[in-house]
Amino acid sequence: MFEILRINSVNGREKYLNLISSLNINNPYSQLDYVDVFSEGLESLVCFFYSNKENNARVIMLVHINPIQIKEEKIQYFDVVTPYGYSGPISSANASEFDIKEFWKNVDQWYAENNVVSEFIRFNLSNNHLNYSGEVVQTMLNIKGEILEEDLQWKSFDRKVRKNVNKAKRENLKSKVYFRDSIDDDKIFEFYNIYIETMTRTNALEKFHYSLEDFKRFIKFNNKYCAICTVYLDDTPIASELVLKSKDSMYSFLGGTDERFFDKRPNDFLKVELIDWGRNQDLKYYVLGGGYGLEDGIFKYKKCFFPNDIVNYYTGRKVVNKMVYDSLVEKANRYRVSRGLSELDIKDKSFFPLYKKIN
Repeated sequence: MFEILRINSVNGREKYLNLISSLNINNPYSQLDYVDVFSEGLESLVCFFYSNKENNARVIMLVHINPIQIKEEKIQYFDVVTPYGYSGPISSANASEFDIKEFWKNVDQWYAENNVVSEFIRFNLSNNHLNYSGEVVQTMLNIKGEILEEDLQWKSFDRKVRKNVNKAKRENLKSKVYFRDSIDDDKIFEFYNIYIETMTRTNALEKFHYSLEDFKRFIKFNNKYCAICTVYLDDTPIASELVLKSKDSMYSFLGGTDERFFDKRPNDFLKVELIDWGRNQDLKYYVLGGGYGLEDGIFKYKKCFFPNDIVNYYTGRKVVNKMVYDSLVEKANRYRVSRGLSELDIKDKSFFPLYKKIN
């Protein structure tokens, strides 16, 4: 059986929530509040749901289905993208290779029947890219740090991390991790002030300028999926990070630092304090993610904490309707040329779908 659950309908939303409960999915990226606040909202969100009646294997995947504006066309076309973060298909424990392939077969058939032009999948770090029916691209490197026994962990850090943490301790920095009911409005406000000042200072894209109400809404209704770690100098908060939490992992998500206190090394201290907290929560991994490039400065900084825990991060790309896709790339090229920009290289794999690269 293959079904499309439309999340903006009451029935679709309730069925999705029942599904993730029955599959015991303890994953922040699968929560609707996460998608609503940190991705593209719920209006365009659907869930593809495959089930095998013989063994009760199930596969689900949240996607945004977005309309493509083509004025000269009478047909409405769409492209598909999974929510921001670690997403892609989630399977029941008994799902076989056959079930995964059947899931994608049904997805592709639905695309062909519903004027979908392209699909972009952000996979997670647990091999859910296997048996994908499109092109799998090794997009960047990520740090998926294993949380070890305390002494082994300390020895595994890069020397620079140990040096910076020791300096932070000499500066008498303290930290506190707020989780579940201990995350009150004051703690969210402390985090938010540091975060939004950091976004402003670093000229972050507008989409990362979430409001205080956005954070309150997500955290209050999902406090078992997130924690806030804040570093203090005396009683002044100087660095803070919002981490997302699943059953066995925590994910570095959003954070910032008061630039007046960079010299006290609060960032390294914060990461190590979170590792200690994760160990006490019986978590296995601290996922720091990657950088903006393959091995840029941000990635190298994260690597200092887990030098040997580097994994591949994959994305999936699929051109469903090549004729329309190529015409959209040509249209984007005409626009780019009119603005003095170079034409797009159809072989460029750094951006997908290519027709959206207009600047």
